[in-house]
Amino acid sequence: MPEATVLQPDTKIGAEMATAAATARSIFYTGLPGVGKSLFLQQQTQMAVRAGRRVHLLQWDIARAAFETEAILAKYPEVDGFTHPLIRKAAGLWARRAVRQWDESFVDPRHLLIGEVPIIGNRFVELVQRHDDPVEPLLAGAGAIFFVPVPSAEIRAEIEGKRQASIANPKHANESRDAPINVLRQIWRDASTAAAMLGLVPEARPAAGASYDALTYERLFAHLLQHRNCRILHVDTLYPTVGSVYELSVPTIELTAPPAEISAIIMELENSDNPDAISQAVADWHRV
Repeated sequence: MPEATVLQPDTKIGAEMATAAATARSIFYTGLPGVGKSLFLQQQTQMAVRAGRRVHLLQWDIARAAFETEAILAKYPEVDGFTHPLIRKAAGLWARRAVRQWDESFVDPRHLLIGEVPIIGNRFVELVQRHDDPVEPLLAGAGAIFFVPVPSAEIRAEIEGKRQASIANPKHANESRDAPINVLRQIWRDASTAAAMLGLVPEARPAAGASYDALTYERLFAHLLQHRNCRILHVDTLYPTVGSVYELSVPTIELTAPPAEISAIIMELENSDNPDAISQAVADWHRV
């Protein structure tokens, strides 16, 4: 499929992405589902390859799927469309270790890691938490950029409509695995509730659990990324898509967990914590 470029470097957002593509060591797109992360990741990847970078990808949906084997799901099943807390925690622990291993294995600066880090609900939240380990300097340094696309309410509504259409008539296998609208809206309610608990809901804004509010969302993610190099991307344009946002017309290397490592992490969690403690830790995802 021919490369479809919709984010041009002569725009404010495009220029910031192009600079990151040429200079960053790692770039992560984070935020709610239904804000355009997949499109931005696709466009960022194309920019990076054009800049001569060798791109490695770390994506929540793909990484998590490796943990969802028949045997693991039999013990830790999905409930109402939501991944089991233990699987979310296991995937996050693996991701932090995987970023460290990637950094040690690919020291040539031409290599670039691009990731999708949802955070909400303990989806790779471990990458934004501060830990005293060898990978923290990389994740907290200026060379690691965490972009947060923040669409206006109007653009968010249009993105939701496009998502419903793509789930019903997928052009790529990953589209059928996108969070459906009921899950997407529940995740927003979780986000707005967390923002209210943290005292981040602006005055005169809707109460927690109401419809999407861009300022509440922006304040929440600025808080979650307080220990990272956070860049907010204000999105007031509905970018066109050609084909699927999951189609990458450039070569990439995907980071996924090997079966032996998955088994070891699951066993580590089972031996170190009781199920209630893991569930509580996942429920406290917003405490960074």
